[in-house]
Parts: sequence; C-alpha cells; structure tokens
Amino acid sequence: VCTILMVPGYIVSPAGVYTEIAYANRIVGSVVLWLVAAIGTRFVLTRQEVERLNWLERGRAMIATRIGGVQGPTDIARNVLAGFVEYSGCAAGVFYLRQENEVVRLGATALAGDPPQQLPLGSTLAGQAALEGKTRVLGPLADSYFGVGSALGSMKPRSVVVTPTVVDGNVNGVIELAYLQEPRDLALVRELVESCAGKIGIALSASLSRIRLQELLEETQRQHEELQTQQEELRVTNEELEEQSNALKESKEQLERQQADLEQSNVQLEEYSNHLERQKQELLITQRTLKDNAEALERANQYKSEFLANMSHELRTPLNSSLILSKLLADNADGSLNETQVRYAKTIQASNHDLLNLINDILDLAKIESGKVETSIEPVQLPHLLDPLKLTFEPIAADARLGFRIEVAGDVPPIVKTDMLRVQQILRNLLSNAFKFTKAGEVVLAVGLSGSGSVRFSVRDTGIGIAEAQQQVIFEAFRQADGSTSRQFGGTGLGLSISRELARLLQGTITVDSAPGRGSTFTLTLPLEPDTSLQAAQQAGTSATASALSRGDMDERRRPPDLPGFVELKEAMDALSGDSPDTGLQPFDQPATAGREPAHRETGQSRDTGSSISTPTPRRGRTILVIEDDPVFAGIVKEVAEGLDFDCATVDNALDGLALARELQPKGILLDLGLPDRSGLAVLEQLKRDPLTRPIPVHIVSAADHTQVALELGAIGYLVKPAMPEQLTAALKRVEDQSRREVKSVLIVEDDATLRDNLLLLLKAEAVELVGVGTITEALRLLDERSFDCMVMDLGLPDGSGYELLERLSKGGRYAFPPVIVYTGRNVTREEEQRLRRYSRSIIIKGARSPDRLVDEVALFLHQVEAQLPADQQRLLKMARSRDTVLDGRKILIAEDDVRNVFALINVLEPLGANVEIARNGREALDKLRAANGDIDLVLMDIMMPEMDGFTAMREIRADGDIGKVPIIALTANAMPEDRVRCLEAGADDYIAKPIDIDRLVSLCRVWMPK
Repeated sequence: VCTILMVPGYIVSPAGVYTEIAYANRIVGSVVLWLVAAIGTRFVLTRQEVERLNWLERGRAMIATRIGGVQGPTDIARNVLAGFVEYSGCAAGVFYLRQENEVVRLGATALAGDPPQQLPLGSTLAGQAALEGKTRVLGPLADSYFGVGSALGSMKPRSVVVTPTVVDGNVNGVIELAYLQEPRDLALVRELVESCAGKIGIALSASLSRIRLQELLEETQRQHEELQTQQEELRVTNEELEEQSNALKESKEQLERQQADLEQSNVQLEEYSNHLERQKQELLITQRTLKDNAEALERANQYKSEFLANMSHELRTPLNSSLILSKLLADNADGSLNETQVRYAKTIQASNHDLLNLINDILDLAKIESGKVETSIEPVQLPHLLDPLKLTFEPIAADARLGFRIEVAGDVPPIVKTDMLRVQQILRNLLSNAFKFTKAGEVVLAVGLSGSGSVRFSVRDTGIGIAEAQQQVIFEAFRQADGSTSRQFGGTGLGLSISRELARLLQGTITVDSAPGRGSTFTLTLPLEPDTSLQAAQQAGTSATASALSRGDMDERRRPPDLPGFVELKEAMDALSGDSPDTGLQPFDQPATAGREPAHRETGQSRDTGSSISTPTPRRGRTILVIEDDPVFAGIVKEVAEGLDFDCATVDNALDGLALARELQPKGILLDLGLPDRSGLAVLEQLKRDPLTRPIPVHIVSAADHTQVALELGAIGYLVKPAMPEQLTAALKRVEDQSRREVKSVLIVEDDATLRDNLLLLLKAEAVELVGVGTITEALRLLDERSFDCMVMDLGLPDGSGYELLERLSKGGRYAFPPVIVYTGRNVTREEEQRLRRYSRSIIIKGARSPDRLVDEVALFLHQVEAQLPADQQRLLKMARSRDTVLDGRKILIAEDDVRNVFALINVLEPLGANVEIARNGREALDKLRAANGDIDLVLMDIMMPEMDGFTAMREIRADGDIGKVPIIALTANAMPEDRVRCLEAGADDYIAKPIDIDRLVSLCRVWMPK
C-alpha cells in the first residue's frame, strides 16, 4: 500500500523539487520498505512454525504421558481418546484393535449411538485404514454421519480423521476422531495423530505382549505345579517299587523252595498225565458218539418238522376245496337236494372241520415243542378275560341242558398280569372237556386267590370223573383216560397236553382232582406278578432248526430251482413259526356247536386280539349296538346313548358284532369301519344280506371316509371321526327316528302312467305309503311339502331330465333329498353313470330281472322286515339273491395254482353270475390283466405260486398305470397281522385266509367290486 501511495506523491510533489532526487528517494524508500516487510513476514512465519512444532511436541508428550506405564489395551484406548479430545479439540472418537480379519472396538467416547463392536477389514473407514495402513481425513460430512452426544442432545460432526497405529510395518489398531467444527489447520491435526500413532501402536503392542506373557507365566506356573505333583507321584512309585522288589526277593526264595517240592510232584503228575491221556481218548470217542447221536436227533427233528409242515399244506389244500364245496352243497341254493342229502353234506362239512381242528392241535403242539410259542404278559381286566368264555359256552350249555356259571371271589383283584389269549385258550380247552364228559348237572368256572401271590381258575364238572391212575396219563400227548377203540368219547388227547405246556410258559401249573362218578376239577394256577426275566429265558429256547425252516421272509427267487415242494414247505413252516393260518374253528377237543365263537377265533385274530363285549340287560326297542374297537371312543358313545335312555351293548370286533346283532335285534347299530378282524364295510354288507338284521338301521362312525360305498350298501348316515358328542347325539336320534317310523313313504317319479301303476302294485306292502307322479314339477311340489324315505325315478321325464331333478335337489333349499333309486330303460354310459353316482345310491336298468332288483333295493333303503313283506315280494327278493346283483356279469380273475381250489372258487362265483378267468401264477395273471385292457373287475390273488408269487405280482400290478387300479383280494394260508400288513403293503385292497369262508369271500367281492 505504501509503495502504491508513493506514486501519486511523486506526481503531485511541489514544484522546485528536483525530480531525479525525489524519484531516487522513493525508489530507495520502497526497497527499504519491502525489505522490512520481508523480514517481518519471515519473522511471523518462523514464529508460527515454532508454535506449530511446540504444539506438536506438547501433544506428543501428552499422549506419551497418557500411554506410559503398565496399562491394558482398554486403558490405552480410553487414555488416547481422552488425550486427543482434550488436546486436539475433537468432539468424539473410537479406538479399534485389529485382529485376524476384522477390527474390534476397544473404546469410544462422546458418541450419541453405539458404534459397531466388530468390523471386517476393508469395511468403513476404520476397516479400510486397518487394511491399507494409511491415514484418511474427510470433511465436511453429511448429516447422516454418527452423532456426538451429550446429556442435552446430540450433534453431527463436520470432519473425521482416521489413522492406523503401526508397529514394525504392521497395523495393530485404528483411531477415528470426529470434529464438530473443522480445525483451522486440519493438516496439523493429521500430523499430530500420525506422529502419535507409532508410539500408540508400540504401547498397544507392549500391552498385548504383557497380557500374553502373563498368560504364559500362569501356564508355566500351572505346569510347574503339575511337574511337582508328578515328581511326588514318582517318588511314591519308587518307594512302592522298592517294596515290591523286596517282596520279589522273598518270593524268589519261596519259589526255590517250592521248586524242590515240584520236582518231587512231577513224577506223580507224569503218572496222572498218562492216566488223563487215556481218559481223554475215551472221552473223544464218547464225544464223537454223542455228536453223531445229536446230529441224528437234529435230523429226526428236522424230518419231523418237515413232515408236519408238508402234512399241514397237503391236508389244508384239499380241505380248502372240500370245505367250500360241502358248504355249497349244504346251502342247497337251487333246492336240488333233499333233506337227507343236505344232512349228508353237513356231515361231510362237520367232518372236515374236525379234521382241520386235528391239524391245528398237532401244529400247536409242534410249535410248543420247538419253542415257537411266545407269551405277552400285560395287565388284563378280569371281565375282558371271562366275558368271551361266557358268551362261547352259554349256548353249548343250553344245547346240552347243563348248568353253567362263572364265580369270582370278592378278594380277586380286578386286574391280573398274564397273557389273556393263552389263558383263554387253556380255559376253553378245560371247559370244552368238562362239557364233553358231563351228561347231567353243571359246569362251573370259579376264580379265586391261591395264597398271596397267585390266582386260581378252577373248572368243576359233574361228569364221569377220572381214575387216579389215569390222572397223569391224560396230560401226555395223544393219551386219554380211555384210549381203547371202543371208547365212548372221541378226541385226539392233545388238548390237555397243549394246556399244560402253555401253563408252564405262563409260569403256572395245572392240577386235577377227580374220582370216577363224582366229576372232576381242573385247576389252573398263575402268578399275579410273573417273573419277566424267567419269561424271557423260557422264550429264548427256540430250536435253531425250526428257526431256519420257519423263516417266512425268504425270497422266493433265491431258493434252489430244483428243490421240490419248497413253496409248500415254506408255507407250512410259516405255520410252525406262529404264522399258521387260522380257520375260524375251535382247535380244542370239544364238540361242534351252533353257538357263535368269539372274535379272537376269527381268521387272522386267533393269536392276536382278544374280545371285549359289554352287553346290558336289553329292553325291547331301547338297545343300541356299538361295534367299535377303540374302548375309549366306545365308552363315549355308550355315555351318549345312555344319556338318551338307550341300553348300549358294545363289542370290539366284527364277528361278535354280527352275532350280537342277530341275537339282540337292536334298535340301531353304530359301526366303525376299522375293525381288527375284518372291514366294517364287509360287516355292513353282511348285515344287509341277512334277513334278520337287514331292517336294523346302521349308522357309520369311522376315521376313514367311505361315505358313498356305505350309503350304497344301506347305511342311513355317515359320521367321520373325530366326532363330537352333539354329532353322536344327532346320529343316535337319526337311528331312533328311522326305526320309530311305522309307515314308510316312497315317491315314484315315472312319466309312463301304466308303468307307474305297475310299480305301485309291485312295491305295495304293509306300512308302506306309495305316491306316484309323472313330472318334475309334481315331484318338487311333494318334496317341498313333505319328506320321503326313498325315491324311485326315471331319467326321461316330460318337463326335463332326471339329471335336472337331482341337481335341483342337491342344491338344498326347501326341498327334501331322500335316497334315490334310478330306474331307467335307457343305456347309461360310464360318464353318465359317474354323474348319477353323485346323487343316486342305486342304478337299475329296466329289463327282465329289474323288478326283483327294484324290490330288493327299496326294501333295503326302507329297512323293511322281509318276513312282513307280501309273498310276491318275498319271492322276488329270493330271485334277486339267486344271482348276485353286484357280481352279475362282472369278470373276476383267479390267480391260483391249485386246481382243487380253482374248482371250488369257480363253483362259488359262477352261480352268482360272475365270469371267471384263471391264471396259474403271478406272471400269467399280469399277462391276462394287460390283455384284458381294463375288462377285468376284480382279482383274487393267491400268495404262494410258482414262477412269480402273489406279493411280486401285486407290486407289478400297482406299478403298471394301465391296470394299477384293479381291486385285489389276497388269498393266503397265513393269518397273522404281519401277513395282512405285507399283503396291504404289496398292493392288496383286502385279505382273506385259507381255508376260505365262502360268505366272507363273497362279501368282500361285493364290497370291492367297482361300481
């Protein structure tokens, strides 16, 4: 400025001044002025540099002071951040320690939030500085940056300095400082931080090293203590070794003394050795002899087992066809036999049953001898044990005009631990013998305690008695008190032998007290608390030979191809191993009887399931029968029924359910489909086939949904589990309403007036109201005004089709929708039939046989008593049943290699209207199914067949998409639950055991025949 002002001063200088001198003065003045200015500027800059260096030195000294001494990493971080906040004026900071692949926060100060505890290398400024080892300075910053906090609030920083701490070229930490206002000399701050970073890194490294050294020192101390402990142990061990060394010296001296004695004994031992060698040779000879005898015995047992197995198969195979054909003759369906011939046929059938019982007894005895009978000890309620015996023998007692009662002492506990099935088998055998040898008087089953730990079952009779000399003989196999050819009573003599062995397996005994003329008392004594370890030991003694022969899961394809009779042997060995087919007959020495048997004698249940029956004293017209295998659910149904003032009888199996239905004639039946011995659908079908039980309303309660099939078979309703009490109440009320109606009503919808009048005459019966209309409009009007029990309708109507009427009824609203029978003269296609099946339970094509079918279907849905129908309708019903409506014209494939069984099955199915195809093995069955192209409706598949067995054939059928949906019923000689499971897993829809029950087979065919 001074230099510039000299220019106008030179110009306006007063006159008379010498210009050159003025010019020179001003130049000299300007030069001096600029020299003074340069010197001043240099002085100021030097002073600033000194102040900067002093500031840096003070900062370094302050930081060095704060990190001096022995400090931990956290203390160093806290002191460093506090020093920078105090000296550099930063508002907040954070200190990170570098580890393997991340930095970990050691400390932070004055931050409004919580900074990250860990950061991966390369992430954020701190992670990047740790990775690169370079200082970063940023500013100004955005408002989204981490805030600086105080008690009164928080502010956003404007600049950030991030620097790594380095030791020997390695980064071991990162310092990040935040400033609310950008420092006047940000580079100076950066220089301060960078100059301090090395000392901070050294201090941090030293602190970490001290920590590591401390850890190593502690580890060394621990190792030192362990070494001292080991040294002490070694010292003790040395002392023990010294003691042992002294003991060894003493032992050596003793051994030297003993050696002298042994030398004297060697001579004697040598003599003994020669003697033992001679005995050894003798023992070897004896051992070889015993081994030969054992092998001979094993071969004999094997031959015995093979004989029994072959005998079982060879006898059961012809018996199967004999039983079926004698049953057909005894039924005399076409009435071609006179009474004498029918009686002969029944005698043949009874003889076949007796022969089958003999086979079962021999196989039972063989299984006991081979150790194949197992027991299952579990808590058993005494009523569940005794009720089936009462139901079985009361009819026998009534037929023989003998008294029969069961007495239970008051001190007998309600629950005993035993195998219920085996105990029932023993008691049935004893009771059967008591009734067989008693002509007058009574038979009593008494239950009481025997001592403190046993329960006693005594069977007393007033029969002929047994002499004392014969009382042990009767327990031997094939032995009887009177074994002569002129004996009065028959039987094999196996029953008591089997019973005694079963009692032994149950850790009990059987004793007899008898005298000729005063009757006999057989007493079975069992422990209340059996020894489970003893039971396991008894069941462990299984014959290895029988085990090898009875292995039922042997692959058919692995057997030697030239081994004759392998299938028969395997099937019979399955019987010996506990998988023997059950016939549904009594395997005891007891006379045949017309009384029904409990469910555990049903096919497939004889050795697995007990029978549980609860039968109150029935009131006429107020009894409900519940056929349900779940005792808890059955109890719930019983409570609901008794709440509606019903007497409720419960049974847990199909066979007892059918028998009780005939015996009690209940007001209604609640039926489960998943029963242990057969399908509930088969039970429903049999109930509706029997004239005695056909009128009884049946309501289904089941976990499986087979509503359409059940309604077609005649059920009045279907309830899917789980069912609430209010649903059960509604079902029982529906049953009551159905049975209470004295007059049933039928609506006939037919446009042909003549045919309508004929139908009214055909279906006319007592207590049946018939109403006929000719149009859809009239039918809807009547269905709006009232409800009908059944509707018979044609498809062709003047004001629309029958489909339209059914669809309008299906939409609900004000119209009632009764069970529908389509009675039409037109041919119905498969698509039309499927459409009708959504609404109609029965479809009848008008023809020569249609009237009797119509009468049968209407009687089914009205639950009419056949005996109360007019004589003409009874005759039509008999004609309808002479050829089965379900099987008529249907094609059934029988896969069976035994020609006798094929002949018997043909004579059962062909009279019912079925067309039968035959296949000799599984391979041939597959070929016939594929060639038929869906024309076969049902397959009866035998399991044991040559070339390809039934299991393999069923699996291949199910794997073939073209034929995979055909229904299959398996025919097998084995009747254990695992066989049923194997059949179902292989693809069978159902299962029946040989010898085949004709009624059950036909029932299953009706159930599974495609609609």
